[in-house]
Amino acid sequence: MGTAPDGAGASHEVIRQFGTTAILSGAVSLLLATWLTAVQLWPTLAPPIAWLSHGRLAIVQQHLLLFGLGGSALIACLYSLANHDTQARPGQRRLQRFTLQAWQTILVLGSISIAAGFASGHGQSEYPWPLNLLMLAVWIAVAWLFHVNWKAGPTARLPVAGWCFIGCLVMILMQHTLLSLAVPLGPLTSLPMFSGSLDALLQSWQKGMLPGGMLALGFIAMAYQALSGLTRQPLHSHRLAIISFWLLVLLLPWSGAVLLHASALPQWSQALGMAMGLLLLAPGLAIPLNGLLTLKADWPSLRHHPQTCLLGTTLLFLAISVMEHVALSIAPLNDMTFSAAGSLSPAGTLGVIGLVSVLMLYRLRLPEAPSALIMTHAWLAIAGTLLCIAASWTTTLLQGSLWHAVDVEGQPLHSLADVLAVARPPMLMTLAGLSCWALGLLLMAAYLLRASRRPITRPSTQHARHHIGHSHARGRTPA
Repeated sequence: MGTAPDGAGASHEVIRQFGTTAILSGAVSLLLATWLTAVQLWPTLAPPIAWLSHGRLAIVQQHLLLFGLGGSALIACLYSLANHDTQARPGQRRLQRFTLQAWQTILVLGSISIAAGFASGHGQSEYPWPLNLLMLAVWIAVAWLFHVNWKAGPTARLPVAGWCFIGCLVMILMQHTLLSLAVPLGPLTSLPMFSGSLDALLQSWQKGMLPGGMLALGFIAMAYQALSGLTRQPLHSHRLAIISFWLLVLLLPWSGAVLLHASALPQWSQALGMAMGLLLLAPGLAIPLNGLLTLKADWPSLRHHPQTCLLGTTLLFLAISVMEHVALSIAPLNDMTFSAAGSLSPAGTLGVIGLVSVLMLYRLRLPEAPSALIMTHAWLAIAGTLLCIAASWTTTLLQGSLWHAVDVEGQPLHSLADVLAVARPPMLMTLAGLSCWALGLLLMAAYLLRASRRPITRPSTQHARHHIGHSHARGRTPA
C-alpha cells in the first residue's frame, strides 16, 4: 500500500480526529440522556447541585448529540468528500486544524458554560455569544475549504451529496446567524435582539421540520454519500433527488409549524407554516423512497451487511419523522396532543441523526471494525430507537386522551398530576431504549480506544477513496 502525500495524510488525520470527537460526544450524550430519564423516574437520584440539575444537563445532552455527534460526523464527511483526490495546501491544512481545535473548544466550553447557567435560551444556539461567534467562524471556514477543495478536484459533475452539503452550509450560515443575534452584556451574557412572539417565530421557523434543524440537509447528504459507497451504482432517480433537494431548500425554512399552533403568534403565520409543512411531505418522503429503491437491487444484503442495514433503517426513520412533523403541522391533529414538542418521537434525533452518524463513523473513522461489532451496534441502536418511538407514541396517545377528557360543563376530568403520571410506564421503555443506545456507543468507544493503541497506517488516497465510496468517473454520478 502506498503512502499518502503529506497534504492528504494531514487531512485524513483531521477527519480521524473529528470522528473521535463524534464518538466520545455521542457516548457522553447518550449516557446523560439515560441518567436524565432515570432521574425523571426516580427524582431522589438527582444530587442537590445546580450544575447537575435536569434543566441544565438536558440542554448539554441535546447539544452534544446534535453538534458533538452529528456536527462532528458531518464535518468529517464534508472533508472526506471534498478532499477525495486533492492535496491540501499548507494554508488549508492549518485552517482544517483550526476548525478541529475550535470545534472541540466549543463543545467543551459550551457544555461547561451551559451547566454553569450561562445559556442564551435559544434552541440550537444555547451557547454564550463568544462561542456562537466562534461556531460561525468554524462553519465559514468549513464552507470555504469545501468550496476550494472541490473546485480544485477533477470531478466533472457534483454528486447529489455535494449539492445537499452546499445547501446545508448555506442553511447553517443563515439560520445560525439569525438565531445568535444578540446584544452582549458581559463576557458570557447577552440580550436577544428579538423578543416575545417574534423571537418564538424566528426560533420555531428556523428549526424546520426535518431531523437536525439547520443541519438537516447535511444528514441527508451523509445518507446519499453512504448510499453511493455501499451500492456502487447510480441512484434510482437522479432527477427525483435533484427536484427533492430544491424543494427542500425552498420549503424547509418556512415549515417549522409544529410548535406554532395555539400560541400568541398571528394566525397568518400559523396558517402559512401549516401549508408549508403539508407541501414538505412530498420531497420529505421522496428522499427515503429514492434511497430504498436504490437499495432494492441489493435487498438481501440488509440481513447480512450491517452498514447496509443501518442505512436502510435510517431511511425508514427519516420517512417516519417527516410524517410525524407533517401530521403535527395540521392544527386539529396538533390540538389533540398534550404537548406538541413532546409528541415528536426520537425517530428524527436517534433514528436519523444518530444512525447516519454512526454509519459514517464506521466508514470514515473505524473502517477496520469487525462486522460482528457493527452488527451488534446496529441492532442495539435499532432496538433502542424503536423502544423510544413506541414509548413516545404511547405517551402522546395516553396523555392526549386524558387531557382532552371533559365533563358536560367543559371542566377537565383529570388533573395535571394524573396526565403526567400516566407517562411513567412508557418512560421505562424510553430508559431501556436509551440504555441500548448508550451501550452501543460505549462498545464503539471501547473499540476506538483499543484501535488507537495500535500503530496507525495512513491509507493512500486510492484507499481512502475506496472507504468513502466516492466515484470519480467523469460524466457519471453514482449518487
